This record gives sequence, C-alpha cells and structure tokens, in this order.
Amino acid sequence: AVVSDMRDVIEIEPNNSPATAMKLAVPSAVNGRIAATVADQTDDEDFFRFDAKAGEQWIIETQAAQRGSPIDTKIEVLQGDGKPVPRLQLQAVRNSAVTFRGIDSTATDVRVDNWEEMELNQFFYLQGEVAKLFRAPQGPDSGFQFYSLNGKRRNYFDTSATAHANEEPCYIVEPHPVGAKLVANGLPVFPLYFANDDDAERKLGSDSKIHFTAPADGSYLVRVTDNRGHSGERFVYRLIVRAPKLDFKVTLDGANPTVPSGSGQSFTLKAERFDDFEGEIKIDITGLPPGFVASTPLVIEAGHTSAAGTLHAALNAPVPTETNWSKSEVIASAEINGQRVFKNAANFGTIKLGDQPKLFVALEPSALASTNLAAAAKPLELTIAPGQTIPAWIKVRRNGHDDLVTFSVDNLPHGVIVDNIGLNGVLMPKGENERQIFLAAAKWVPETDRLCFAIENQAGRQTSLPVMLHVRKAMPAQSASAK
Repeated sequence: AVVSDMRDVIEIEPNNSPATAMKLAVPSAVNGRIAATVADQTDDEDFFRFDAKAGEQWIIETQAAQRGSPIDTKIEVLQGDGKPVPRLQLQAVRNSAVTFRGIDSTATDVRVDNWEEMELNQFFYLQGEVAKLFRAPQGPDSGFQFYSLNGKRRNYFDTSATAHANEEPCYIVEPHPVGAKLVANGLPVFPLYFANDDDAERKLGSDSKIHFTAPADGSYLVRVTDNRGHSGERFVYRLIVRAPKLDFKVTLDGANPTVPSGSGQSFTLKAERFDDFEGEIKIDITGLPPGFVASTPLVIEAGHTSAAGTLHAALNAPVPTETNWSKSEVIASAEINGQRVFKNAANFGTIKLGDQPKLFVALEPSALASTNLAAAAKPLELTIAPGQTIPAWIKVRRNGHDDLVTFSVDNLPHGVIVDNIGLNGVLMPKGENERQIFLAAAKWVPETDRLCFAIENQAGRQTSLPVMLHVRKAMPAQSASAK
C-alpha cells in the first residue's frame, strides 16, 4: 500500500505505442506492468501522455527495484510523435582515452591520457555517460577523481553509469543549448536527450529518474521499458510525474566525541540534496562547553555533499557536564527559491574531555615561530590568490609519540591543494617537529573564506586548531611615476 498526496491510477492497456498512449493529468502516479502481450509474446513497452507548458519543470521517476520488482526500468521523454526530445548538445574540447585499466559502473576514479590538460569541474564524457572531475591525480599511482555519491561516481544530465574498457575513447565536453551554433574544432558533438536507465544520482539503485524541462507548450510522452528487454507478470513499476521539491538534509558524523585536552578531533557534516537543489549550505555551531571551540561557520560548497571541521579543547578546559554539553547546536541553512531555510542537524551529543595526547598539532602561517596550542578567540589566518602558491607550517609538540608522523590538511576550498607532497605525502620524520608545506590554488577558485585544519594519522588523529584560509584575487601591480 502506498500513501501519496498525488492522484494514483492504474495503467490501462493497450498503451504500447504513441498513438495509444494513456493520458495522464500531472502531477500523478501510475502503477503499471511490463508484460509480454498475449497475442504475439513480444516485449511490452508502455506510453503515457501528459501536457506541459514551456519552461515547466517535472521530476519523472520510477519505483520498482526499490520495492522488490525484478524490472530494470528505463524511461524516456518523447515528443508527441514519438521522437526523442533534445536536451543539450555536448561539444568535445579535449580528446582522451581510458588507460592502465578499465572501470566498472561504480568506480570513482579513472586514469586517462592528456589529464594534464584537464581542469577540475569539467564534464567528462564516456560513451554516453557524463561525469565531472573532482580532483586531479595526486602522484604517479593515482587517477582523476570524479564527483561521487554513496561511494559511486555521480552522473550529470540524467545519464546512466556503465562499464568502460581500457583504451576506450573519452572526452572533455562543454554543454550548449539545443540549436546553438558551434564552432567546429575537429572533435565530435554529442546530442543528449531526456532519458535515464539508472538514477544518475545513485540514490534509487536501478530505478530511473529524469529532470525534465519542457522546451515548448505541448503534449509529451513518457516511454517505460525494461532496459534488458525482459518482461513478465511480476515486472511491475510505479511511474511518478511530480513537480521538483528542492530541499536538503544535513547530518553530523562524529557525535559523542572524546576530545583530548589541548587537542582536537575531526567531524564531518554530510548533506543530502533533493531534486535540483545544488546551492551552498552554511552550518553554524553554537552552545559548546567552556574551553571548547569548533570550526564555525562551515560551508558545504554548491554542488558538494560534505564539509569537515574540528572540535578542539583548550589545555585548561574544564570537564564538560550534561548541563553545558547538551546545549550544543548544529544549524544548517541555505537559500531556496529566494528564502532562507533552516535545518537542525542535531548536536554533538555527549562531549567528553580526554587526557593529553601523545602529540599536539598546529597549522600556522610561515611567519609564526612558535607552536600555537591555545584556543584563541580568533583563528589564525592565511591568504592565497587564485593561481598562487603560498607556504605554511605544520608543527608538533611530542608528548610520547617520537616516531614519524604523516599529515593531511582537511576542508580546503575546492581547487586548493597541498602541493608538492611527493610519494609519501606530508611526512614528518622521527626527531623532527616541523614541516613546511605549500598550498596551491587553481586559477578558477572563487573568492571565499574557509576554515581548514591539519590532522595527523599515527597518534589518535589529533587535529590542529581551525585556521581561516582567505582566497582573494591578487591586486594588479601598480607603477609610480614622478610628477
């Protein structure tokens, strides 16, 4: 039994051609079945007709595998005469090929030729599916990382992920509106239509989802088939046509922490985005116990799904009590349809104070000469310009851990990396207490402010205090002249 605020109807056969398509009044849901016809035992396909005005947006999705049906649905939006509705044209601007080894439909990274000529956030076309580049290879034994969701690579424009063989051609592509005149560059142009096999956001399993924007007033068709050409009495599905409901949800990973005295522990805030909401999400943390500070405010960047922070205890912080740790709040907010929407992301739960760690960590601008361990009222600051590389220092005070230490710097803005890390990453050998690192910003990184921190990997994953990194455009050089 399904409870819904939409009208719910049952498929009426015959509807296996555009001419016999079943009429739908949207929004609505229809319960159908892909079953071989009795007359000729051919594979079934179901057509549904609905009206839409130019610019109207509809979410078209199926519920089948989610409910135990054996069908692997594929949905397509067609014109009234049964022809595909053009969505975009993708012009290739850089050719490449998969190298080293092939990838399956879930892999989140790939090794490709000509990767040095690619930029983050570019769209990557692999034989029908479109992914997006998230992180460049870091070292000789790594590949390009894709944007991912739920441990699988995310697709864009409702394309569906598939497996790809070694040496298969692939391209960096740029999307253009249908009908736009493109300047020929010797590389192919790929037409894209409103069609989906497996949900591109990897939330619905093998069920399907399309974000449809009507290009003109008129009647449109939705065709539902089994992607493998299978059919049967149990091949049931629920087709839903509804308006988008932009929304988000933020959860805290790292509740009930034990924070060592004078040190910090990391936490992650994860965002689940619904329908077409891709905007920036801001998180404010308040009500922490005396002597404790956290990375706040934090920002989950537009199109991203997580941000990391640190909860830090001063050396003289008193032991938290239920009276004060229960007052902590984590509030997320975002702009949706011109209004600020607030969401409660719970709180840190029970916050405990631990013993001093075997290693204290600090991240500092290169100008400072002493390890900063005090929870200052204002974070230390670093400023970088797009396209620039700046130095910083990771420093430690050893308190029992005398072996080597490796580090990473978390929550940097997208496009800012720790550069020149070598094969072993950021490593501080035994007997040393500081290491200079270099932060590099890509040329396209926008101006922003982000709280980042250093974290070690060998002594309980101790973190530094949060440091405010400012990304600011470089001022143009000025020349002086005598008058």
